[in-house]
Amino acid sequence: MPAPTAGPRVTLRPLLPHESEALHSWCPGYNGPSGELLAVLAGEALVGAIGYRAGEPAPDWCTFYLAVVRPERRGFGLGSEAVRAVEKSMAGPGQRHFRALVPLSMGLAFYFWLRLGYRPDGVMGEHMVMVRGAEG
Repeated sequence: MPAPTAGPRVTLRPLLPHESEALHSWCPGYNGPSGELLAVLAGEALVGAIGYRAGEPAPDWCTFYLAVVRPERRGFGLGSEAVRAVEKSMAGPGQRHFRALVPLSMGLAFYFWLRLGYRPDGVMGEHMVMVRGAEG
């Protein structure tokens, strides 16, 4: 992502090294970044993180591998707003299709992505693959 981006209530910027500890408490299965990792801020407060890889599985795709919001801030649309902000910023560089790798063990995460317009597209290892924007 070329520069930090924002939605109406959230700002995104690269996650700072000392902030990654919070992710482990909010998302116990988190085992470190495997792509770009952005902090989700509401005002000045860290409220979540979004992880993605541009150009995967093909040049015009963007794959989300993490979307987590601090437990007491869940349910207010901050995660949805953060995902939409990344999608909007990635559409400029050419990512037209999006997918999310949702851990099979996290049923609520499946519904989060459904509400954002993603649809199931199969299973890959321990993840449900959900897509949006792809034809077919």
